[in-house]
Amino acid sequence: MKIIFVCTGNTCRSPLAEAIAKDIKPHYDIQSRGISAYNGSPISAQSLEIIFENNLPVPSTAKQFEARDLDADLILTMTESHKMMLQMQYNHDNIYTLKQYVKGEQGDVSDPFGQPQYVYQETYQELRTLIVELLQSS
Repeated sequence: MKIIFVCTGNTCRSPLAEAIAKDIKPHYDIQSRGISAYNGSPISAQSLEIIFENNLPVPSTAKQFEARDLDADLILTMTESHKMMLQMQYNHDNIYTLKQYVKGEQGDVSDPFGQPQYVYQETYQELRTLIVELLQSS
């Protein structure tokens, strides 16, 4: 099973999602990408702090979403706008927001970029809850 998590810059939310999912399902091919990522940008210090605190696998540096990423079994975005951008650009069916796929409801995972550490922690908790539910049945 190959899953790609997508956010804006691939430095905060999607790397956290990748780390959580890899910790739960280490045998899956779990990756993350950004809609507007600068290839090679580091993960945010705040996200890394959470990854280290929770002994999660450390994702690689940021990567831009590309057409070759469409080979994933599942592409899960953090926001409705990420989903719409990818669907418009690639006309691909297997793209969902994380909340839509897991909960069957609309809603975005808020971007903690530039916020205090407690906001990153809240984002981590929200992602963890969603990803545990996502992967418990697979």
